[in-house]
Amino acid sequence: MKQRPGSADSRPGAAPLRVTFVASTLAVGGTETMVREYALRMDRRRFAPSVVCLRGPGRIGQELASLGVPVVSGVASSRLDVSGLGRLRAALRRQRAQAVVCLDHRNAMTLGVVASLGVARKRFVTVHSTRLWSGRKILGGGVACSMRFVDRVIAVGRNQARYLVEEEGVRPDRIAVVPNGINAAEFEAGTDAAEVRASLGLDPGSPVVGIVAALRPEKNHELFLEAASRVARNVRGTTFLVVGGGRRLEELERLAAGLGLAGAVRFLGERSDARSLIRAFDVAVLCSHPVVETLPVFVMEAMAWAKPVVSTRVGDVDSLVEDGLTGILVPPGSVDELSGAITRLLTDPETARDMGRRGRDKVVNEFSLQHSVRILEDLIEGELGKK
Repeated sequence: MKQRPGSADSRPGAAPLRVTFVASTLAVGGTETMVREYALRMDRRRFAPSVVCLRGPGRIGQELASLGVPVVSGVASSRLDVSGLGRLRAALRRQRAQAVVCLDHRNAMTLGVVASLGVARKRFVTVHSTRLWSGRKILGGGVACSMRFVDRVIAVGRNQARYLVEEEGVRPDRIAVVPNGINAAEFEAGTDAAEVRASLGLDPGSPVVGIVAALRPEKNHELFLEAASRVARNVRGTTFLVVGGGRRLEELERLAAGLGLAGAVRFLGERSDARSLIRAFDVAVLCSHPVVETLPVFVMEAMAWAKPVVSTRVGDVDSLVEDGLTGILVPPGSVDELSGAITRLLTDPETARDMGRRGRDKVVNEFSLQHSVRILEDLIEGELGKK
């Protein structure tokens, strides 16, 4: 993969700045996907990225290691693992970390910040949620004690940044916004929709509605299935694809059967080719509860494939999905409006195509991965340049 050319201030002659990302694990997810992109795409003339996973590396961690990014895993089991704190500190020393970027995994935020004291010069915490599913604050509890040693808190959008100030008590001058992004070039070629459908055994002409999200409570797959039961009655032959793994699979399968969807819903599990599977969708759906969600990569990917999106109005989704232009926004929890919006797009393909085209233009022009990487690079470099 080609690396982005260095910018004008590439610190000619200087050694690359050593940046370590700390996570609990790097299983497949939007936050973890962005870490993958940062680690692979940071300008190697300016930065030397590495990764430490407290538990196992996860699929993304394994991939990064195979591509030459230094990855250390299995150093700690929890925030209370005192010996793990020492192992993490030793790993950061071996990687000669100058800046540590901790993901908003609770163990990573606490142990990563504390272990980096006296090792790294600067500490960052990336926050990809607006609240924990339990209702607790992201930066509260034991995390709050370590936050006073954090130099910058990284949000992914304006709405989330406002939440961090008003609800989490973060000082505005400590917040930096680094939006998620996509590489548009990766959405221009590859397996076409007909081939993807054929690989899944789908009728080429049948309507397909899909969601890509880990099977976690905040993603509200129940609402997706309830809406699907109504859409199925209005648009015969529709197939509903659920892409994502998690412990709730059996529970959701029982719900689907109880709603009479056993033959219409396909649970595909966690897939390394999830991005390509979106090509089979006629409508992409995000139906999360109004907590946790911020700027979902799945929505960006669907828009990049020129798919119309129906989403609940949560987090910073409205900076992506412009209601009536690049998709349809509905109130969280409203099965009537969610099913109605999906039905509208399935029965009005011209409107769906127009929304899809406008959505692609929007993410290509406003949410490029290159832009996101550059913002993060400049933020880290600027902080390390301070005395």
